[in-house]
Formats: sequence, C-alpha cells, structure tokens
Amino acid sequence: MAIVFGTDFSEHASVAALAAAALARRMGEPLHLVHVLDLGSAVSSATLVDAMRREVSARLEQQSGELRKRGIEVKGHLLDGAPDEVLVELAMQVHASLIVLSHHGQRAPRWRIGSVADRVVQAARCPVLVLKAPQPIESWAAGLRSLRLLLGLNFSGPSDAAVAWVRRMRALGPCEVIAAHHYWGADAHARYGLPLSPEAEVTPEAEQALRRDLTARLGDMPGSGSVWVHLQPGLGRPSEALVQLARKEAVDLVVVGTHQRSGTSKLWHGSVSQTVLHDSPSSVLCVPASAAMMRTIPHLRRVLAPTDLSELGSGGVRHAYSLAPAGGTVHLLHVLSPPAGAPPVGTGYVLPEPTSADERAERERLSTELRALIPPEATLRGITSRIELITGRKVSEAICQAAERLDCDVICLATHGRSGLTRALAGSVAQEVLLNGTRPVFIVRPPRDE
Repeated sequence: MAIVFGTDFSEHASVAALAAAALARRMGEPLHLVHVLDLGSAVSSATLVDAMRREVSARLEQQSGELRKRGIEVKGHLLDGAPDEVLVELAMQVHASLIVLSHHGQRAPRWRIGSVADRVVQAARCPVLVLKAPQPIESWAAGLRSLRLLLGLNFSGPSDAAVAWVRRMRALGPCEVIAAHHYWGADAHARYGLPLSPEAEVTPEAEQALRRDLTARLGDMPGSGSVWVHLQPGLGRPSEALVQLARKEAVDLVVVGTHQRSGTSKLWHGSVSQTVLHDSPSSVLCVPASAAMMRTIPHLRRVLAPTDLSELGSGGVRHAYSLAPAGGTVHLLHVLSPPAGAPPVGTGYVLPEPTSADERAERERLSTELRALIPPEATLRGITSRIELITGRKVSEAICQAAERLDCDVICLATHGRSGLTRALAGSVAQEVLLNGTRPVFIVRPPRDE
C-alpha cells in the first residue's frame, strides 16, 4: 500500500505535501511524489522540453529529499500525460490506499478544482483527499491534536465505505465524528410504514427508527473522540446541507462516499461528492464504494417471517426459525387489507386498537393461528417470537416497511414459484420484495411434485 501525492510545486502544494508526508508516516506507507508534464502541443522544441524536464526533475528530487527528512520513504515520479489519468493509473500500479491533492495554487488550468480533482475522484479505485486546509490534517497525523470530522451518512454502499475509512482514521488518532443524515420527512415515514403527522414534519417514531438504523450502520467506532448522529429533515439537497453544517461546526475534514456517476446518471441523480468538493470550506475525503476496508460476517438477530396463513406460507415460517440464532427473535407477520373507508395514503401500518367485539375476535383468531406456527423447540433454543398484525394495500410494500421498522436482519419468505405468464397475471410478492426491499431475503420454494 502507498500514498500518491500530486504536486505542481506551488506554495500551497508544498504545504499540502507536508500533510501527505505526515499521513504516510502515520499510516506506515511510502509516499509517491508525482509531477505530471501535460505539454500537449504547447511546446514543439525538443531542446526546450529537455530543459523543462531537467528543471522539474531537480525540483522533484529536492522536494523528495526534504520530505525524506521526516522519516518516510519517498519515491519521485516525473510522468507525461493528462494529470488525472496519470495519477489514477499510478495509484493502481502501486496499490495506493489514498490519493492526495492540494486545492489551491495550481498553475495549469487542468489542475484547478473542478477539473483534475473531479476526474480523479470519478475514476480512482481508492479514496481521494483534497486538501483545502492542510495544517489540521498534518497536526492530527503528527499526534498533536484531535481531528473534527463531518461524515455524510446514508443507506448506500459508498456511505458504508466512507464509514469504514472513518473507522480506520479513528484507529490512527483521535477523531470527533459528526455523522450527518439529511432526509425528507415523508420518505422516512414511508420507509418504516409510519403515518404522517399534521403537527410535525417528522414524528418521534420515525426519527427514532432512523437514528437506530444509522447508528447501527456506524457500528463500533475504535479509538477516542465523540461520535454522534445528526439528523436534518428538509427538502434541500443533501450536499448543500453538508456544506452548511461543515461551516457551522467548523470541521477539519468532510468525508463523503461517492457513486462515481457519470453522463446522464450524474445529471439525473446529481453528485453529492462533487458539490461538497467544490463548496466545502474544509478539506474533503471522497471514498468510492470499492474502497470499503472491512468485510465482516453479518450477525442475524431478528428474522421477519411474513405468512398469508396458507400451507405454503406456514412452511416459510419453519425456515425462519432455522435462521434465527439462540437469543434471536422471529417476527411472525400477517398483512390485512385496509378497512373500508381508510384513507388512501400510507401502508404497512400497525393496526390500531379494535373498536368492536367482532374486530377483537378476528384479531385474536389471527393471533392464535400465528402462534400455532411457532415450533415447540423455539423456546428451548431461546428464540423469542413476536406476533405482528398490520394493514397494507400492497403486501410486498407492507413487508418491506415492517422489515425496516422492526430492524430485521433478513426476511424469510415463501413463494409459489410461479413463472412466465402465470407470474405476470398473478404477480409475485416475493419478487417485489426482492426488487424493492433493502434487507436480505431468504426465499423458500414449494416442494416439487415428482
């Protein structure tokens, strides 16, 4: 592993090089100091090109020598081509864990933020650190201070990769972490199948569920320094909210994951990392999903077992208990159609308290049928069973929302195994859960007729 630092020998790049060197020493990795000659057709004289190479080589060796005095291994590279392409290619060749760029002082137009930095972030397989204020990073890497981080947190793969890198940084030195999540209140309620409130944009139940899931996504944070989740509801862009929070909290570094979108996908979805890279007052670390540092084995705690109380659905429940560990919980779920006259919005809601004797009797009957599906050995294995009766116009959506609301680790679902025209006509709850849900799904197929 190594760190690649692109320099243009400007004053700001020289200051940033000290931060890159401090990071290399802290991480125990060599530093590759790179200057790229992007001459194109601007220089036609071979003599002039040779003179430029000798001058640049001397400056590169001088800067490399100064950085070696800091107790690190430094390798200088004078390369030709487009700077962004050369940096990304070299990073892959040396198996770089990090590419570092300075923000100000670049002399060639291609080195300005919005050109080289953008393209490097777009193409690199490793994280890219753009230093706008190098001194806090250098002091932290030297063990002289704590680092104040703002982490963009959501439910995506790039966000998970960014979280993994924050864990790595906290293992290297103390970091205070603000994990910020910007969201639309209506989306949060739809995610968990919770009814909206006319009094508030976000209900306490939705906020509590979001905080629970995002805190779980952070996982165990090593090292020292406070860690807290900042929830910010609103209709604006997440990138703008991150930039505003970075200014308000005076953070040293903003860490964001990047989808590395391009073309029409980038225009349609936008780019949080690009906006933060341009507008953040602090240094920015952009982490692609491919740079995830941890590969942990998932631990199952809660299993959702939806059933329509048919023979096939009951078979799926048995498999749900086979997935649950000792001390785990199986949520037996049955989805009912909404009562007549129910409002047209919302689905997956927990049933309100019954208002009539008939409703109480029907609910007790359903609960009894669900309890009858609990295998006798479940208690002996220490598995807890929970009965969940909810209402939903679309069964698949209600199942997905229940999985989010109950924080289930896996959905165990029986399927009729329909295909072709039969599936097109009858639909497939299992298929819709697979396509639209975010939780892993264990599919139980029906036995084949011999």
